[in-house]
Amino acid sequence: MTARNKQNLDRLVAENCLKLFADYKLDIQVREPGNSISAEQFLLCGIIGFTSKQMRGALVLATTREPLERTNPAANPSHRDWICELANQLLGRVKNQMLCRGVAIFASTPIALRGEHLSPILQQRLVAELFTADGGVVCVWMDCEFDEGFELPESGEFEAAPVSEGEALLF
Repeated sequence: MTARNKQNLDRLVAENCLKLFADYKLDIQVREPGNSISAEQFLLCGIIGFTSKQMRGALVLATTREPLERTNPAANPSHRDWICELANQLLGRVKNQMLCRGVAIFASTPIALRGEHLSPILQQRLVAELFTADGGVVCVWMDCEFDEGFELPESGEFEAAPVSEGEALLF
C-alpha cells in the first residue's frame, strides 16, 4: 500500500466518522496530541470486512460506553447491535465516497468484539483517527491492502453517489 493511498483513505474514514456522529447529535473532536487513551476504556468495537477489485480489508470502530449510549435511538439499546450498526453506516458512507472514485466496495456482515483488550497501534499509523466526545472516546481505522499499482484518487472523479447518507433504507 502506498503512503498516498493510506493518507487518502485515513482522511476519508475520519471525515465520514465525524459526519456520522454529528448526524446522531454527538460532536466528536480530534484528540489533542499527548492526550493518552487507555485500551481498557473501550467498551466494544464493531468490525466490518470489505473487498473490491482493487483493495480488501476491514473497518474497525471502537468506542467507550458514552458515545454508544448517547447516539443509540433504540428504547432498549443493545450495545453490540448498535456498534455493528454504526460500523455498517460508516462503511456505507466510505463506500459511497469510494464509488465516486471508481472503487466498488462489497461489505460483509459486521461483528462486535469486547473492547477491553483492544489496543490500536498508534505508533504505526494504523489508526485513522482517535476522537474525544463529551465523556467518551471514539477510535476508527481501516486496515486494508491495495493491489500493486493501484492509486486511490484524492477526490471523486465520477458522478456523486445516487443517494445521500441517511436518505434511504435498503433491506
